[in-house]
Amino acid sequence: MSVEANKTVVRRYVEEVINSGNLDRLGEFMTEDGIDHAAPAGMPQGVQGAKMFLGMFFGAFPDHHYTIEDMLAEDDKVTIRSTITGTHTEPFMGMPPTGKSFAVQCLETLRFVNGKYVEHWGGIDNLGMMMQLGLMSAPRDVKGADEIRALAQYYIDSVSKDDREGLAATFAEDFLDHNNAQVTGLSGGLKGVIEAHHMLHESFPDLKFSLDDGVVSGNVIAIRVSAKGTHQGPFYGIPATGKPISWTAMRILRVENGKFVEGWNEFDQVGILQQLGIVPSFEQPSSPEANAALVRKVYEEENKGNIDFIDKAFAPDFVMHGDSLNPLQKGVGPLKEGITMSKEAFPDMQVTIEDLVAEGDKVVTRLRWRGTNTKSFMGIPATNHEMTWTAIALNRIEKGKIVERWFNSDVFSILQQLGLIPAM
Repeated sequence: MSVEANKTVVRRYVEEVINSGNLDRLGEFMTEDGIDHAAPAGMPQGVQGAKMFLGMFFGAFPDHHYTIEDMLAEDDKVTIRSTITGTHTEPFMGMPPTGKSFAVQCLETLRFVNGKYVEHWGGIDNLGMMMQLGLMSAPRDVKGADEIRALAQYYIDSVSKDDREGLAATFAEDFLDHNNAQVTGLSGGLKGVIEAHHMLHESFPDLKFSLDDGVVSGNVIAIRVSAKGTHQGPFYGIPATGKPISWTAMRILRVENGKFVEGWNEFDQVGILQQLGIVPSFEQPSSPEANAALVRKVYEEENKGNIDFIDKAFAPDFVMHGDSLNPLQKGVGPLKEGITMSKEAFPDMQVTIEDLVAEGDKVVTRLRWRGTNTKSFMGIPATNHEMTWTAIALNRIEKGKIVERWFNSDVFSILQQLGLIPAM
């Protein structure tokens, strides 16, 4: 038998015996004296033992299903990675039904002779199945701060993917949500968590969450998250607007036995309603003219050597997203240091605004600097030549202060003029 033929036998075995629950056909795929190296202690080998175990499994989980995720074959062996699901509605190995569902991984290898498997290794994640069914507790409690943060990240990733199984893996069945009472129609416990997050995906199908911060104390984590999505479905009765919406949220979660058991949540509800056009904005609309004047003033003062004006024009928590010469910077300190360093290397340096575009809360400037390199710059000896370079900066302004900037400069030209790379 070829490897492809053996793989075909496996696919037929899964569909015609396992998923259909037809144990009478087991002998078509397994030899009478086949060996199962993963059989429970005391279980007979061969077809008789396989029928006994599978019959017990099928009876306990009538809706069982086996999905092949991956299959590899070489010589006389086939290895399968699969997902097995089911609902515990009947007794299983002496344990009463829980009514709970499970979804676990299965890894197994089969050895074939003449179209039938004669040996079997591996099998289902029994511990994971027992834990999901509530028949066993987690082997240990989540204790470390890093582990709790990882649990929070897994939760946020599951929300973005509308992954119900991911939520079930991070929230306890009896999770206590202190904010659920504010939203009518939602269930309690894990079911309510899944309902609430799925409802968000129905309103915003392209919803994406990100975990921006996490602070851990003991078994409690406070997380700061941001979300964005397009309003394409009803949201709390508000018809779809087609508008892109973004919001922030804060949540406090308590962990026990590796899962969240209690939580409090607040999110920017008014901000969402403002973006949907339901309520007016409480802030004065941004003035493009005033924003443009602020940016012009920044460069005028820079040309005068008045570095302290930065404290007036920029917010204390200013952030710049720059290029390799001006990497990510937070606060006004690095900005002032960079200008000071440049002024020392180019004492006569002047900047000219060659173009400026202002709209909403943003101002884009196309800039050109000129200056004579009389002192070393970034450890590179002075050239004593006049240099010129350009840049484009996009500034975002809030309440009369520059709070964020995206910046790219002509670094290639600077390196050429410094003699580090040859001119083309």
